[in-house]
Amino acid sequence: MRTTMHKSAGWSLLCLSVGLMAMPGCRNPAQSSLPPSAMSATAQALPPMPKGDVYADEAVPTAETPIESGDTLDIVIRRGAGEEKFMSVVRENGMIGASFLEVAVGGLTAQQAEARIQEQVLPYMRNPRVQVVLKKKSLKIKRVFVFGDVRKPGAVPMPRDMTVLQALAAVENYNETALLEEIRIVRGSLDRPYIVTADLARTFTYGDLSRNVALEENDVIFVPREHLGDASEAAKKIMPIVQVAIAPFYPAYLIPAFFPTATLR
Repeated sequence: MRTTMHKSAGWSLLCLSVGLMAMPGCRNPAQSSLPPSAMSATAQALPPMPKGDVYADEAVPTAETPIESGDTLDIVIRRGAGEEKFMSVVRENGMIGASFLEVAVGGLTAQQAEARIQEQVLPYMRNPRVQVVLKKKSLKIKRVFVFGDVRKPGAVPMPRDMTVLQALAAVENYNETALLEEIRIVRGSLDRPYIVTADLARTFTYGDLSRNVALEENDVIFVPREHLGDASEAAKKIMPIVQVAIAPFYPAYLIPAFFPTATLR
């Protein structure tokens, strides 16, 4: 009698597990069940999202980066075996102090600033050699936010011309259960947001980049999960119970046939 009940319980758990893995009707937890009319028309006013000063790829100075007010210049003036070092912050009028000189460097590159400083110290020094290192003022980097069925959700620094595909690459890609046809981008102000839909499945299947949406600062990208993915997660949690229940009645080599992810111990 106990053997029959145990076998019946094993069959029940087996059916339950298979049903969970095949069940398409699980509701996506990020899908609201409320109609749009349920949104409050008198919501509390929220402050705007803070904006960054530069794109991520502009944060590191290059040879073409212009000098601006608030930047710091490390200046080395060499003459013969000796050298003089100065650190100067660019003032609002674009001027800096280098030794006993006042030099206008606003809008110049570091290389152009070297030439201008060298030109102005030449009457006072023999064969001066000038080196300038530009250190940009502390700036806020523009960003977007990626959530949902991805490896590492969170804020992502935003370079120029960033797309949804680049944002997913920045969070170490999507999970296998991600629904790439319905990636949602929440855009606009907090009191008047709207949604844009991206479809990366078309990109990967047909090479169609038309739905690889270009992003804007403070966009919120949400990657939903397939319904089957929810069921698979539930099935993984009850796998240990199923294995214990059916192991006495089925040869060990049959269990992976029903459950490919099962690990026999």
